[in-house]
Amino acid sequence: MSKIVKAINVMVSNPDRITSSIKGYHETECFFKYDEKYHWSILKSSDNEYILNYYPGQPELDSLASIPDHAWDEHAPSSVTYSTKDLATKEAIDSFRELFSIANEKLHGMNDVLDDIIGDDLMF
Repeated sequence: MSKIVKAINVMVSNPDRITSSIKGYHETECFFKYDEKYHWSILKSSDNEYILNYYPGQPELDSLASIPDHAWDEHAPSSVTYSTKDLATKEAIDSFRELFSIANEKLHGMNDVLDDIIGDDLMF
C-alpha cells in the first residue's frame, strides 16, 4: 500500500481532525484542513476519478476555492496531486471515496444534522 493511501486512511479514521471545509469553484471540489495545518482539496471528476491535492505552505483555502477552473493553471500555488487514475487499486479507490464523502459531509455540516436527528430519538 502506498504511503498516501495510508495517510488517507488515517484522515478517514480521524474525521474530527478534518476542518475548515470549503466548497471549491469546481462543482465537486472541496478544500479542507487536516489537523489544522495540512491544506488539501479533493474532487470527483466527470469520469468518476478522485483527485486529491496537497498544498504546502498553508495557502488560504478561501482564495484557492475561488479560483475558476479556466484560471487554475495560472493562479494556483504549487501542489502535490494524487489520483485514483494513478493509484487504481480497490483499496485506494475506496479510501479516496471515503475521504471525499467525509470532506463533503463536513462542508454541509452533516455531523451536526445527524447528531440532532439521533438526539431526537430517545429510544437509542
